Amino acid sequence: MMIVIILRFVSPGKGNGVRATAGIKRGELVYSAEPLAGCVSNKVARDVCHHCFTRRETLLRCSQCKMARYCNSTCQKQAWSGHKRECKCLQSLRPRIPTDSVRLAARLIFAMVCFWSFPLVTCNCFTISDGELQEIGVGLYPSLSLLNHDCRPNCVMVFEGTKLQLRAVQDINPEEELTISYIETLSLTEDRQRQLEDQYHFTCHCQNCDSQDKDRLMLSGEKSTWRLLKEALPRLEALKAESNWQALLESWSHLLSTVGGEVPDENLYKLKMTDMALDASIHLGNWEDAVGYGEKTLPVYRQYYPDPHPAHGVQLMRVGKLQHYLEHIEDALDTFKEAYQIIKVTHGDDHPMTTELLMKMEECRAEMVQQSSETQPHKNLCIDPMLM
Repeated sequence: MMIVIILRFVSPGKGNGVRATAGIKRGELVYSAEPLAGCVSNKVARDVCHHCFTRRETLLRCSQCKMARYCNSTCQKQAWSGHKRECKCLQSLRPRIPTDSVRLAARLIFAMVCFWSFPLVTCNCFTISDGELQEIGVGLYPSLSLLNHDCRPNCVMVFEGTKLQLRAVQDINPEEELTISYIETLSLTEDRQRQLEDQYHFTCHCQNCDSQDKDRLMLSGEKSTWRLLKEALPRLEALKAESNWQALLESWSHLLSTVGGEVPDENLYKLKMTDMALDASIHLGNWEDAVGYGEKTLPVYRQYYPDPHPAHGVQLMRVGKLQHYLEHIEDALDTFKEAYQIIKVTHGDDHPMTTELLMKMEECRAEMVQQSSETQPHKNLCIDPMLM
């Protein structure tokens, strides 16, 4: 049984919030919760089971609504009590597909939990992500909806299946407020504030926003050169959404040859494009290019994520796997070690990602021992001539 170390309170200028009742160490599991009235799988994630949220290449599709997908008949049967009323509604709406938030609100009403207004559901549902931080669905976790936002939070949320886990990424003092980030923080202050105002209806006055701490670094380089990258970014994002990886790489190569070399790697727009080039290279099987792009991003990630952050840990894991595949064993081991220092804080010792990292490190060590034994010169056997 988890000991309760947090308490609801009125946070000045923010309304309700959550604070610590005792000291919390970095990496400590603060709270875990299952979703209220189930979850809704992301309509874009066609390879995710709508019941257990496991990724699979082949899934069974509901024969009636043609939208819900399941691992097997067992998952389908277990999900039917929650899906049957939704199924009829989805059939009547075809070919239109409601948003994830609308489906989640409908499930709450069907379950007769309570009749919350739609805007409240929209603002307080959480995006469920997999181990690679890819969005796979949404769920409502009321007990954690009290957490307020900070652009440099002292806690992060990760998922194991649909179970949400809240972990501290900084040491937290008694009576200190617990915070999370509602959005991806790797963006300019102006863009973060616009997103928070549009989606959550408040203006952020955290230390990062008031100081605009990272903006100068994110816009490093001559504006006349990085502006071309900024203007081209929506086009590359559209190519990524279409999985047009070859065209994406060709566009990036052209930009890189014209202005990209003059823009520092720390520039936000160049970093985003380098990340997309990494994704494209992986999908096309261009492993040497992929590891080159990945290694280029790591020093920049270290600057933008001073505290342990899942995005930094996942990026290190991706690069480590590429290095390992290309038999850059020593580099891979170093990268996995760095990833482990982050993931054990953000995900905990028992999370599958932490277990996978430990296995990868052991594989690297075993392969290094094997390589060392194969390269050692064999001792010449001395034969006594009297025995010949």
